[in-house]
Amino acid sequence: ALTERGWEVDDVTAYRTVRAAPPPADIRDAIKSGGFDAVLFTSSSTVRNLVGIAGKPHARTVVAVIGPKTAETATEFGLRVDVQPPHASVPDLVEALAAYAVELREKLAAMPAKQRRGSKVQGPTALRFR
Repeated sequence: ALTERGWEVDDVTAYRTVRAAPPPADIRDAIKSGGFDAVLFTSSSTVRNLVGIAGKPHARTVVAVIGPKTAETATEFGLRVDVQPPHASVPDLVEALAAYAVELREKLAAMPAKQRRGSKVQGPTALRFR
């Protein structure tokens, strides 16, 4: 459209996404077996790359995405999206994940002790932040 209006347009590639090398086998196994409490995706390419090099995170792993397009890609790859902040920024993503962890803790605390085992409350029973 700019060219049609008389503008001179140069197409410049400012960056390109390159897939990382696969992580060591023990990390790949931890991703697939639930060894991580949560995974945070900051773009569609991070979803594609993690699944491509390490496999899908375990079903009990909390999946947090930065925005709607990333959520769409995660869903296309068969992931359940648990957390999406109202605004697409890393600080908001971290805050949304922390709020989700508090929500999970409160749901579990409200359940009778014998119902906590095998509970259908999604996500881990406790998120560990390191």
